[in-house]
Amino acid sequence: MAPATFAYRYQSVLVPVIFEPWARELIHRADPREGEHILDLACGTGVVSRQVAKHRANLGSLTGVDHSSEMLEVARILAEEADLDARWIEADAGALPFDDDCFTLAFCQQALQFFPDKPAALSELRRVLKPGGRVAACVQKELEINPMLKAQASALDAHVGRSAGDAVRAICGLPDGDEIRRLFEDAGFQDVEVEATTLILHHPDAKAFAEGAMGGMHTGDKLSGMAAGAIERAVDAFLVGLGDCLDGPAMHAPHVSNVITARA
Repeated sequence: MAPATFAYRYQSVLVPVIFEPWARELIHRADPREGEHILDLACGTGVVSRQVAKHRANLGSLTGVDHSSEMLEVARILAEEADLDARWIEADAGALPFDDDCFTLAFCQQALQFFPDKPAALSELRRVLKPGGRVAACVQKELEINPMLKAQASALDAHVGRSAGDAVRAICGLPDGDEIRRLFEDAGFQDVEVEATTLILHHPDAKAFAEGAMGGMHTGDKLSGMAAGAIERAVDAFLVGLGDCLDGPAMHAPHVSNVITARA
């Protein structure tokens, strides 16, 4: 993995702070069983898959799907390093390349809000799950109750431009639990539960995290091409925006998402 790639920055900066804690939360909710066939939808660099393998041995199969070949390449490398037997498939969530009734459990972490056709993606997810199969997902709630993202959006607005801040706001683009419930039910899911859930995210060096997060977020590096002084001012604005989430050099920020569980 070349450190300069976006997927590497995403994996090294954002995954340990944000996506590993949420992966563990989803796995706790779903409690994977031995022999299960698991789909990691919009898997990114494969964090849910790696955490599932740590949680439960003797899985039936483990399949990660993402639209980004760069993310999947990092997932493959990390899986090989961990001696993890998994398939990594490049595909669109709205057109999954699987037969009906393939999986018993699916995870989808912080991705539904980005799917261009959410009903199609959820219908496809329902199709590839066996009857009674389970899904565990999470989707970011409003920007106003997520201080880390709010600080990031504000800093980007002020120092890069509104379109850069909009990329962060898109992370919070599907905050309504009732809307999410309707989407799942309309796709044919049953026993749909949506619960607002808060995790406290930690990093011992908030400045290092801010520098990395601005260049490793879901939507790409928003600081590329800027002069060093301008980058420093944007990072400083991010830190000021964190306010009470700073404890000396460290960051302890609440991160609020809707957690969804449902059955096919």
